[in-house]
Amino acid sequence: MKITKSLFLSFLMVGLFSFSSFAGDPVNKDKTSKVSDQIQKHLNNIDVTSIDVEETIKIDFMLNSMGEIMVISTTSKTIDSVLKNTLNYKKIKTNDLERYKTYTVPVKFKK
Repeated sequence: MKITKSLFLSFLMVGLFSFSSFAGDPVNKDKTSKVSDQIQKHLNNIDVTSIDVEETIKIDFMLNSMGEIMVISTTSKTIDSVLKNTLNYKKIKTNDLERYKTYTVPVKFKK
């Protein structure tokens, strides 16, 4: 009985430690701030009259082989198409992001 308990606890501990090792690498804020600044420059001239209150929208995107943004989805149904039309195929100058990997950027709109 003691052997069974100790084996069970051993497997449990190994499982917990291996699960924590799968956590992603922490995101470097310098890398994301450069990308966020570039995305903000592209979004400066869009019409946000359909937004009634201050809202934070998350934009899921990836970079293609030429370093252009491809918007996958947004959390806003009202200006989803505007964001996609504004950002799709705009170039970003960065070597820090991997191509064809999904990234999420929060964008805060103020009225």
